[in-house]
Amino acid sequence: MTTPVSQIRALPVVGGLVLGVVACWLWIAVAIIVGFGAAYGSDSEAPAIVALAVAAVPVVVGIVLLLRPRTRQLGAGFLMGVSIGFIAGAGVCASMFLPGSF
Repeated sequence: MTTPVSQIRALPVVGGLVLGVVACWLWIAVAIIVGFGAAYGSDSEAPAIVALAVAAVPVVVGIVLLLRPRTRQLGAGFLMGVSIGFIAGAGVCASMFLPGSF
């Protein structure tokens, strides 16, 4: 006997997509702030280690959301949003720091 296939609902997927992009851009902002702090005067390596540990949080959250059947569509949208956010964020950072190349 096969299990019934649930319909894909747009609201959880789009909501997860928006949450993923926002989470990614917040992480990029934190990484830039920590990076400048480490480059300009902070002798401690603790902020960089914390930023690296926090980098895995959006992916772990997305995987946990995917594992639960009730939040699976939200998790799929969240992981898509994180991926889109990282690609767009890399383009924005490249254009900020290399202004003549684009």
